Amino acid sequence: MMRRRKLTSLLALTLFGLILSNLNVAAAPQSTAGKWWADYFDNPNLSGGPALSRYDDAIVFNWGHGSPDSKIPADNFSARWVRDEWFGGGTYRFTIASDDGVRVWVGDQLVADEWRDRGATPLYIDRYIPAGTHKVQVEYYEHAGAAIISVGWQRVVGGATWRGEYFDNRDLSGTPVLVRSDGAIDFDWDSGSPDPTVPADNFSVRWTRTLSFNAGTYRFLTSTDDGVRVLVDGGLLLDAWYDQKLPNTHTGEIYLAAGRHTITVEYYEHGDKAHAHAWWQLRDSFGNWHGEYFDNPNLVGGPALERDDAADQGVGINFDWGVGPPVDWMPDDNFSVRWTRTVNFAPGYYRLAVLADDGFRLWLDQGILIDKWQDMDYELHYVDGTYLQGQHIIRLEYYEHTGHARVRFWWESSADGNAPPSYTPVGAGPQAADDDPWETTYFANTNLRGRPVLTRIETALDHNWGWGSPGGSVPNDHFSARWTQPLHLRAGSYRFTTYTDDGVRLWVDGYLLINSWRPMRGYRSATIYLSEGVHDVKMEYYERTGIALARLTWQRIEH
Repeated sequence: MMRRRKLTSLLALTLFGLILSNLNVAAAPQSTAGKWWADYFDNPNLSGGPALSRYDDAIVFNWGHGSPDSKIPADNFSARWVRDEWFGGGTYRFTIASDDGVRVWVGDQLVADEWRDRGATPLYIDRYIPAGTHKVQVEYYEHAGAAIISVGWQRVVGGATWRGEYFDNRDLSGTPVLVRSDGAIDFDWDSGSPDPTVPADNFSVRWTRTLSFNAGTYRFLTSTDDGVRVLVDGGLLLDAWYDQKLPNTHTGEIYLAAGRHTITVEYYEHGDKAHAHAWWQLRDSFGNWHGEYFDNPNLVGGPALERDDAADQGVGINFDWGVGPPVDWMPDDNFSVRWTRTVNFAPGYYRLAVLADDGFRLWLDQGILIDKWQDMDYELHYVDGTYLQGQHIIRLEYYEHTGHARVRFWWESSADGNAPPSYTPVGAGPQAADDDPWETTYFANTNLRGRPVLTRIETALDHNWGWGSPGGSVPNDHFSARWTQPLHLRAGSYRFTTYTDDGVRLWVDGYLLINSWRPMRGYRSATIYLSEGVHDVKMEYYERTGIALARLTWQRIEH
């Protein structure tokens, strides 16, 4: 009996050990003191299980064109680091360099959001962090080329908070009815008040704080409803002491020597809404594109953000913010940007091209080249035959109204004036389609009416007629066409993309998937789930004047 009990106990302990072992495998590992728990993924999306997990002493890596480990590819990988960190409370400056995208959280606060292809231009971000232990999380992805990531922070020496003095009048007179410590000047009281002791209207506030600054030129910014003033070491830097409503941004610049400086922000609220925001940033040297970001769609007032934006492929501009903002504290919609750069061109003729959603204006020196300051989808516009030599100032102005926000600008040699720009967006690339025939009919009008003037079978729907005609009796301008084909497709989601100049409509099984029946040049995309089998695809197109283009591609989206 005793031997049987020992054997039973041994089996139970063994089984418990196996269960515990399995639990340890499944559970998220805990970091050791001072170390980062790192998960590395063999894809750029942090998806699936990590291909490698380990402890890293610090996030300071320059892998060059290599990778973190033999298990990880040199390109198209991602990583996530997590660590618990004690913060003493106060303003912290985060210094971040990454090639490519990076995101940083402290607790629930998103400190940095640069989830895009970018060079390793350093970011300097000041954030107020409450005292206590917070989880710090860093996410990173590498697309191609050099792989670099570095993240660090230090407390900004000086007062950890603002001294806020609140007055029950609009002119900061008398004795404050409330004195308190405020972590940041970042308030949206709307129709309310800062405190029960302060009235909802006709009050004022003075915030004062002494901090240590590195030497450099600083830009101070405010966004308020109503008036605001900013003083640095007692000197008035910014004065917008009048009634106003959001959105607005006021700025003032000053060179500060290294050391401690006292910042004072004065604010008053007259009536209706109450908002008070004040911040500053170290002015960068702009070696790439000088980007000025405005929290309104009209480039009005001072920029809410100014930064050095890395050049796309060494030359142009390329941003796709989706339905989000350029940075987390700007609006998702109704913002605008101005990019400026001096470019040294080799002698020759150039084509300058822009894809934008929504409006843009392209300037060369002091002359406007393209003016499309209007709501539109991701449309392509370009100008050909521009002779350039030596230094020229390029300026691109852009605004986002609603929905998707994306813009791309580039230039290229324009030896062939009839060819469209060479850029094809990611996801709209060539489809490895079967050479199944398209039944094609062409009409000598823009409405697909009457008898077709040309009927033929085409093996691909990929045409660049330039200034010419599809052939036969089809005119160079003011014609239309219809293509139909039954396609056998596997079950799944498919993205259909058209590239046309001018109008286009696309049906799949009688469902109108794309409808841009108007003069335009650009890409249109739409996604649809299709069951396995044969599906009828029909595309209609018309050409008004100028260059004539018509292309259809599709691809199955893998999830």
